[in-house]
Amino acid sequence: MKKTKTLALFGLSTLMIMAGCSSGGSTPAQGSSSDAGTSAAVASTSIAAPTAKEAKQVKLTVMTNATGNTFDAIQAVINGFTKENPNIQVDFSTQGKDYEQLMKAKMASNDLPDLFATHGWSVNRYSEYLRPLNDQEWFARIGDTTKPAISDKQGNIYVLPLNIDQSGIVYNKKVLKDLNLEVPKTWEELLNSFKVIKNANITPIHIGGKDTTKLAGFFNKIAPIFLVTDKANNYGDSLKDGSFDWSKWNIVSQKLVDLKNEGYLNKDVVTADPLSAAEKLATGKAAFLFENNAIVAEALKINPEAQIGMMPVPAYYKGDEPVLNGGEREAFGVWKQSKNVNEALLLLKYMAKSDNIAKVAEATGMPAGLKDVSYNLGNLTADFTKYKDLRTIPVFDREYLPNGMWSTLKTIGPALLTGDMSVEESSRMMSDDYKKLRSQK
Repeated sequence: MKKTKTLALFGLSTLMIMAGCSSGGSTPAQGSSSDAGTSAAVASTSIAAPTAKEAKQVKLTVMTNATGNTFDAIQAVINGFTKENPNIQVDFSTQGKDYEQLMKAKMASNDLPDLFATHGWSVNRYSEYLRPLNDQEWFARIGDTTKPAISDKQGNIYVLPLNIDQSGIVYNKKVLKDLNLEVPKTWEELLNSFKVIKNANITPIHIGGKDTTKLAGFFNKIAPIFLVTDKANNYGDSLKDGSFDWSKWNIVSQKLVDLKNEGYLNKDVVTADPLSAAEKLATGKAAFLFENNAIVAEALKINPEAQIGMMPVPAYYKGDEPVLNGGEREAFGVWKQSKNVNEALLLLKYMAKSDNIAKVAEATGMPAGLKDVSYNLGNLTADFTKYKDLRTIPVFDREYLPNGMWSTLKTIGPALLTGDMSVEESSRMMSDDYKKLRSQK
């Protein structure tokens, strides 16, 4: 169901507020080696902010796929913006799980919002529709670990990254402590902990599979440890160049089936409401969630006393090390054909304020996308400190699969769990869709 909030604050002090505002001008920010390669592209599209005499009533459309605490945090930032800029009305809405299909339709008709979230695809999917942003004053503040994930080959960036998706597996620390379990570092240790947890009448892994993106996300979490992270079993290059042997995907699908057969998943995994995951984690009815850290804030709203943590994804092969997943998260770009580019850039400039970046980081339980931001990730602060030097692997489908295979991952998960598809059939579907989508690239 579409959730929409429209903010409209109009005042008599418009000219005073807008006087002297700047969207960054046409001069690229200093401090980046990529600036020289992007100056021509940026200069041709850079537009100065409106002066006081030019101030007018403007309506911006802003769209996202974010829901829950994340949506609310961004909404709060927009509230502050419209209060300071009463001549600008902002229609901010979320399409949730339907966002991707809606944006594909909007790209096809070349009718996009003034600003929109790129949900991990600012370069590979949306860059041709977005205005380069290297000339914005906040460009120099983009984090060193963030910039590679949002830069194209020429060094152009197209979004303001509010936070970064650096996560592993979310878990209930009290459940493990009460059962005298250590944080698993290997897949074997993880399975052993599942057995103990199940025997204690607690669900080892809860997945709200009614939303098929949750099962696709599960594959994104585990696929790297089988196919990428281990030196002797690294098929990253073949996944990218088209030569990957898709029979090797069998192991990934098989692990999901095995978890179901062993009773390590919630019995209603295919039909469970995704909103149930936070409640199960918060109340100790489930031990692990293979979701990003945004679920932590949701769980703490239900039970503020819950002891929730984040751990790396355990290693599967002997000699390999646990890893985190990472990449672009809440990031917004400006449609280059928008009639309100100046005002859109002004909103991004406001979003980039340190306190606003901190607000989104804290709400999502994820590190800030810009430098020099003070924020508190609560329960997760100690975990991020502990694992700050751990390898962070790019989100699997964004890095190793052609655009469109997220839908394939959403299809094979439920089919495997219901028995409508065998492990081998899932790998054939992955292979067929991979070849088809690569040919369309």
